[in-house]
Amino acid sequence: MDKQELYEKWVDKVCQYIKSVGPEFNCTSCAMQSKPVLDKSPQVVFLGYNAHEPFPYQGANKERFYEGNPYFYTEREKWPVWGKLYAAMKWAKFTEPMEDGNFVFMNAVYFGSQDIKELKAKKGSAEIINQCLDFSAEVIKDIYHPKAVVCFSIPDCFTPFINRLNIKEVESIVPPMVNGEPAKHGVAKTMWGDIKILGIPHPSGRISYDDLGAIAMFIKIGRAHV
Repeated sequence: MDKQELYEKWVDKVCQYIKSVGPEFNCTSCAMQSKPVLDKSPQVVFLGYNAHEPFPYQGANKERFYEGNPYFYTEREKWPVWGKLYAAMKWAKFTEPMEDGNFVFMNAVYFGSQDIKELKAKKGSAEIINQCLDFSAEVIKDIYHPKAVVCFSIPDCFTPFINRLNIKEVESIVPPMVNGEPAKHGVAKTMWGDIKILGIPHPSGRISYDDLGAIAMFIKIGRAHV
């Protein structure tokens, strides 16, 4: 079975689950931001926790699993989560992992909310979140199989994801800025078989371009090279 067929089966399974819990959970379905990459293994899967889309349930939204979020392709330069990181990677002369066809951008949890606290406060959220994390692990490991997963936010995305994978050994690193001083924000790194998992501060948060530049260089060279 090729990647396309495996992905179609995975999407059908996930959509069935979303339909079974979505009406009562009443949050919009939004797993993918980009289109999937199925003709090869992408260099990177960029993983957010969940989408900032505080809307009620409107169906499984199967099309989004294949076409991504249309606003991502028309407005991504304006999205701080993407635009700020892309600018830092451009400064580091390493935009290749962020060029179309080389990455997948998806959410670990497939229901949108105003913020993570609101999502976790909903009845039944713990079980639903864990099931979404399991689905994400499956598609990343068995279908996309990238060189690296880059998690946006260490506490909100990296930690719950690796905890669900039962990964214990994590390396915390403070990359140097251009002037040689340590960045104010650290990064986290672990291995999942032959896949690197990196946790970085959420690019849309309060983080300076100096820090983002240090993180971009960390991704480009040394132990995090993808």
